[in-house]
Amino acid sequence: MASREWKQWCRGQENIVLNDDCVVVILGGRHCRVEVVDAGEAYELTGIAARRAALQSIPDFYLRAWRRNRTTRLVGFRVDPRGRLVGEAWVPKAGLSQEEFLHYVRHVASECDRFGFILTGKVHE
Repeated sequence: MASREWKQWCRGQENIVLNDDCVVVILGGRHCRVEVVDAGEAYELTGIAARRAALQSIPDFYLRAWRRNRTTRLVGFRVDPRGRLVGEAWVPKAGLSQEEFLHYVRHVASECDRFGFILTGKVHE
């Protein structure tokens, strides 16, 4: 599946804005940017839940992220090389439909927004 196909799936969708290799999901008055990386047989979707500066005042965020990962199904959280807490999902390309792809994108965005707010009390974007 070519990258232009997932980009076509995003065009004209409610609360979705395509921005290069990212999808911006509008969540009420907020938004969350989800990066889409072609990883061969799957797409890797990554959104930012909290930036490094915000995490510095939360000493137990690693434990809280681990607990969150134990209860979520589609989105997992980890600290990226830049020190940000990110949520991610891997979407297999085989048999992937527009509806399923957009479900994953929206779910990554909403989980990042929700968990980031729970941790910091702030919206990061």
